[in-house]
Amino acid sequence: MSSRTPMHLAVAVAAVTALLPTVPAVAADRPPGAATTSSFLVGAQRPSTARSTDPTRLTDDLAAVGRATGARLTVDRVLATGDLLVHADRPLPRTTTEAVLSRLRARADVAWATPAARLAPDQTPDDPSFAAQWDLTDPVGGVYAEPAWDSGADGSGVTVAVLDTGVTHHRDLAGALLPGYDFVSSAADARDGDGRDPDATDPGDWAEAGDCGPAFRASSWHGTHVAGTIAATRDNATGIAGLAPGARIQPVRVLARCGGSIADLVDAIVWASGGTVPGVPDDPTPARVLNLSLGAPGACDPATQAAIDGALARGVSVVVSAGNAGADAANFTPASCAGVITVAASTTMGERAGYSNRGTSVALAAPGGDHEHGVLSTVDTGRTTPEGDGYAEYAGTSMAAPHVAAAAALLLGQRPDLAPAELTGLLTGTARPPVSPADCRCGAGVLDVDLALRAATGHPGDTTRVLVQVGVRPGDPEIEQPGVHLAGTLDRLGTGLPDWDPGAYPLRRVDTTGPYRTVLTVPAGTELEYKYTLGDWDHVEQAYTDSDAGCVDVDNRRLTAGPAGTTQVVADLTGSFRGVWPCRR
Repeated sequence: MSSRTPMHLAVAVAAVTALLPTVPAVAADRPPGAATTSSFLVGAQRPSTARSTDPTRLTDDLAAVGRATGARLTVDRVLATGDLLVHADRPLPRTTTEAVLSRLRARADVAWATPAARLAPDQTPDDPSFAAQWDLTDPVGGVYAEPAWDSGADGSGVTVAVLDTGVTHHRDLAGALLPGYDFVSSAADARDGDGRDPDATDPGDWAEAGDCGPAFRASSWHGTHVAGTIAATRDNATGIAGLAPGARIQPVRVLARCGGSIADLVDAIVWASGGTVPGVPDDPTPARVLNLSLGAPGACDPATQAAIDGALARGVSVVVSAGNAGADAANFTPASCAGVITVAASTTMGERAGYSNRGTSVALAAPGGDHEHGVLSTVDTGRTTPEGDGYAEYAGTSMAAPHVAAAAALLLGQRPDLAPAELTGLLTGTARPPVSPADCRCGAGVLDVDLALRAATGHPGDTTRVLVQVGVRPGDPEIEQPGVHLAGTLDRLGTGLPDWDPGAYPLRRVDTTGPYRTVLTVPAGTELEYKYTLGDWDHVEQAYTDSDAGCVDVDNRRLTAGPAGTTQVVADLTGSFRGVWPCRR
């Protein structure tokens, strides 16, 4: 009798799609700069020449500043404006940067001092299918990838180990892959002619009828799909963009035909996090993040927990998919293990997908898609063995977890000092809250990598997100008209459109009876007045009165945007839309 505990790929839906034509994405607002600084601009006092900044004297004083702050500073040159460019010998963390600026600004001959910004082209990725990646860009269901990228974060310097089926040599992963290891101990299931070996290439996990079930099952290329979500190359005019395109992927093969062994997973966790596995050479490039898009029924066992505890002690975060049974994640492993970041799947509407596991074991949700909108990523086109590069939409908590693993890489690229518990706190503390927490049971809410980076770098910015939802009463004939909009005093707020324009603030509709939902990014503390309209821009909310006035426009709704770097929910639940002309009593 086999001692094998099967682990299953956390994928709910799969549909191969063709590449879409290039469509420009909408540019996002720019967040503050990166968390480190290596150059400063120093402004001279004017107009008094007697107090102008002397580069020689400043050079002498910079040595004292360096001793006080731990940074070695030198004057690079005097600019044509008379101001100075000062270089540090290494990128300085935020606290040291602030100390340097404070010392420079205290000088009588310095008018101002500021970090020297690095300029970059204002562009969106040129990957042909980027426009189809709602999981990265959609304001309601996405993770706000573009503002995070604009800050300079791309995951460079961070290795993410993908413990999965292995990977294929896909062109959109070229340059991202590090040498990995194949931990599948069963030579028959591995399909590569042997057991454990240094080759983590995915030869295919197809199964003939009767092997794992009654029907033939094609190869999933699951590990390749997960790897693409994390680190597919950006701006290579090919396919898609990964959320952390600068990160490196270490493929660690633990799944093959009919799943995988929990014992193989335990060894793989230890190895990929920098521990020692008997009979296996030590990992030369241990990861800072492990992604485990897999699971099995049952509570976390002591061996798996011990492997995870060792990884956490070595400073490695472990991201795990919650599972696709629509049940309590506490009854699945490794989703129920202590210390892991368990991830539920969310849809384009920012709601927990119906198939996704839930419960108190879940830390947060991330895009996993559903039967209508999956997550687009890299795969192979072969039904059994590898044949060529392709792309496919998959849905499942397997697709949700790598978004969080990639977000962790983005944060660690800016803050390599973060311990696993701190990293988890930043990701959960900035998630967009669910509209209905009791229904979602998906932890802190939906991943927002932009807000997480802002929190990690100590720069919350000056905006907040407002999630607005309105439900439409079933039976209203107006619901067949396209579009629900906001009217009132929401002047532009980043869209470039005046508040009377029906295209300014379109909400999202799930079906013909609602709810409708949108997310606005607005200046913190802004006083907003608004009302809903439906279809024709003249159809604003109305209410019936017993007076001769008959139907009258309702009063504006009002709200105050919350603190910077946060998300607040304004949830007008289903049935709250009070009608348009002809209004209803």
